[in-house]
Amino acid sequence: MTSFSTSIHQVVTTALADLHEAQLKGKIPKNPLSETHFLAAWTTNAMKKKRFESDVLPTLKIWQRKARSLGKNAALVETFQAIKAHYEHVFDQDLKAKPVYKQQIIDFCDKLTGLQWMVNTDLEVGEKLNRHSAGQASMIICSQQFEQYFEDGLLVKPISLYIRGDLPEALQAAFEQSLLLYKVTDYKSKVKYHGEYIIYNNNEGEFLPELLIA
Repeated sequence: MTSFSTSIHQVVTTALADLHEAQLKGKIPKNPLSETHFLAAWTTNAMKKKRFESDVLPTLKIWQRKARSLGKNAALVETFQAIKAHYEHVFDQDLKAKPVYKQQIIDFCDKLTGLQWMVNTDLEVGEKLNRHSAGQASMIICSQQFEQYFEDGLLVKPISLYIRGDLPEALQAAFEQSLLLYKVTDYKSKVKYHGEYIIYNNNEGEFLPELLIA
């Protein structure tokens, strides 16, 4: 069985290719509403025919509901393009997952520090940590995880990041280091006023990462 990241990349790549082919043949106009209708029908058909692995089914259902309720504002094309771009950025040239190195996370921390974030990797996060940043953007990584979740410089366990600040800025800084952030919560967490996000080993979570959508 393939990983979720491989499966969902296959889904969006196939969907975008089918949409492009339909537009080349003049079957689908190039406008957001028509494209959304096409992808909504495509998603429904993919579920009925069980074209892809079962682990992507919940995500397909979410897209189906969004298309029905939001129409063109569901932004399915932009979402699919972003998913494809994010995974291809962190995959290797054969579209296989690559290891995550501690140095990538260190460089990510350094980037945020350079953007005037308060970054801490020397605090132990227990049941509850109250950390005041005086309004400054903040990211905290538990010192225990930072020391123990790596072997020979490779991330071997999912590591939590507690973030308070401009999320797109953090996502961009992570993306530049080929890191994907997966949201657990965007507000309440073990660190007061901070959301919790996870970096998985090999960047392979079991659901979609946070996306930078143009």
